[in-house]
Amino acid sequence: MILCHSHRFIVFCNPGTGTGPVLRLLAPWADEPLTEYRDLSPERPFHHLMTPAQMAAVFAARGWPFDDYCRITLVMNPFTRLQGLYRRVADTDPLWRQMRAAGLGQPAFGPWLRSTRPDGPGAGGRPWELWRRFGSWTAAAWGDGHVTDWIRAETMAQDLPPLFSALGIDPGPVPPPVPDPGQAWATIYDGPTAQLVVRRYAGDLARFSYHHPVLDWVA
Repeated sequence: MILCHSHRFIVFCNPGTGTGPVLRLLAPWADEPLTEYRDLSPERPFHHLMTPAQMAAVFAARGWPFDDYCRITLVMNPFTRLQGLYRRVADTDPLWRQMRAAGLGQPAFGPWLRSTRPDGPGAGGRPWELWRRFGSWTAAAWGDGHVTDWIRAETMAQDLPPLFSALGIDPGPVPPPVPDPGQAWATIYDGPTAQLVVRRYAGDLARFSYHHPVLDWVA
């Protein structure tokens, strides 16, 4: 997350949308230090994966004009994002690692996806694993009416520079996003899982004009 008071903007780190390069690019404009989620205190209330609603509450408590700030977050095609989240869970979840070590494999993508939620507990995990909880949230659940500028990760190299110019900053070229997995999606999605994504994330798919051949399976 980047909170810049001098130019009045906030970049929220929507987990799993490729925000890391943008945060590194804008690091010189960060006016507020961040702390670990487990070390939060009234004096240090800002942490990396704060939701926009949490930030709004801190601003209100401090009497700061939240509505005067440009509030930016990235979004990503939910098909891409959920596939990446599953792989990150597989790499980090202690129980899944133990299962693989014992030769039992790990939960398949379909059952795992059905166990997640597009809001609330999200994809579970321990309390401090905010990337996992928020990683399966819809844009509506994440933004909660507190975001002014939604940037598609897939086109951020084109969409961010005009926004930076309007803010009066020049951080340099925006790094290109991770390439779209393309047909590799067919190795993990089948009809039922694609249908589930379409149902849960219909708002994201429509609002940000996300399309992919995988949608042909659920026509």
